[in-house]
Amino acid sequence: MSELVQTTASTPSFDGNLYADDKYIVRNPRQIQLLLQALIDQRATVTAHPEGRENGFPTAVLELDGDTLLLDGSPLAAVNRDAANAGYLLCFALVDKVTVRFRLPQLERIEEHGRTAFRVEVPDEIHHLQRRDFYRLETPIGDSPHCTLPITGDEEPRAWRVVDISAGGIALLFPADTVPLQLQQRYRGCELRLPDTPPIPVTLIVCNQRLQKQPNGSEQLRVGLRFDDLPRGADAMIQRYIFRVDRERKARLNGDF
Repeated sequence: MSELVQTTASTPSFDGNLYADDKYIVRNPRQIQLLLQALIDQRATVTAHPEGRENGFPTAVLELDGDTLLLDGSPLAAVNRDAANAGYLLCFALVDKVTVRFRLPQLERIEEHGRTAFRVEVPDEIHHLQRRDFYRLETPIGDSPHCTLPITGDEEPRAWRVVDISAGGIALLFPADTVPLQLQQRYRGCELRLPDTPPIPVTLIVCNQRLQKQPNGSEQLRVGLRFDDLPRGADAMIQRYIFRVDRERKARLNGDF
C-alpha cells in the first residue's frame, strides 16, 4: 500500500506549491482597469465585507474615473455607516466566472439624488484566479477547517481535518489503513466546517489519493476532493478564510505579532 498513488488528469491536483500566491496577483494598472471595467460591463455583483468580517453586503462598481472608482451603496443606512467607518472593504466578485478579490481602503461617502455611493481609489492589486486554477492554502493545525464525509461502514459521518483548501476543493487526511476511495466517486451530504462559520453543505468528488509520510514517520492517506456545485455564498466564505489565514501567516513571518 505504500506505493499507492491515484490521480485523475481531468481534475485539478491538490499537490504542488501551496504558497504561489503572487502568480494570481494583478498589479499592472492597465490590467486592473480592464478587470474593474469588466465588472461594470457585466453588471457583476460585488460582495463587500467591512474589514473582512463575515457579514457582507451586495454592491457594484458603478463607474471608473481615472484613478478612482464609484461603488454603489446599500439601501440600509446602518450598512452604509458601517462601510464608511470601516478601515477597508474586502471585496469578492466574478469576472467571466473567475473569482477576483481586492481591498478598498479609505472610502469617501457620497450622497447623490437620495442614493449613497462610495468613491475610492482604484486598488493597487487584484487577486485574480485563473480559470481552472485555484490558489491553495495549507491550513494551520490550530485553525483548521473540518469536513464530514459519509464513508460506507461508518455509523455516522466523521469530521476529518482539512489540510489543504482552495475555492476548487479540499484535501483530507485519513488513517493509512483506510480502504482507498474510488476515483470520481461523488459524496453527497458532506459538511465543510470553517472556523467561526456555519457549516456549509457540499458535494465532493474524489480526484486523487496517495500515502503521505508525516514528520513523526507515520503514514496517512491524503485524499484530494473537488467541490461539486458549491451553495451560494460558500465561495466567499472560503476565500475569506484563506485571506485571513494567509494574512496572519505573513504577519507572523514579518514579526508583526
